[in-house]
Amino acid sequence: MLQSFSVSVSQNFKAPVADVFAVLSDHNQLKRVFGIPVTRIKDGKDSANGVGSVRRLGPPPFGVQETVTAVEPNARIDYVISKFGGPVMNHRGNQRFSEKGSGSELTWEINFSSLPGLGHGVAKVLEAALSRGLAKLNQQL
Repeated sequence: MLQSFSVSVSQNFKAPVADVFAVLSDHNQLKRVFGIPVTRIKDGKDSANGVGSVRRLGPPPFGVQETVTAVEPNARIDYVISKFGGPVMNHRGNQRFSEKGSGSELTWEINFSSLPGLGHGVAKVLEAALSRGLAKLNQQL
């Protein structure tokens, strides 16, 4: 029986929303956050990184594929794991961007299902990777 899990990470940035969104909405810049190869493998319907675009996280032929399902410039990005999720199923991620003082804030939430005994570990790894990567990105912007 599958169990549901969620991860939520918030990061305040010294940079404005437009700068943070520009990096996180560009598949080919996501290596700055994750520290692994991230490549756009399919362009979106209306823009390269927009709705319908697909990115691979990890080196070929390995890695997870994610498909962007919604984009509102400088406000939100939603995506799902569409291929090679392994023990992670029904993975849905969303990023919410907002102005905060002279900078900005990002809240990144991920919901997924997994087999008992695996999900807690996956959630901890995801939370640590996002927290570390977003803090590093904040220093670069």
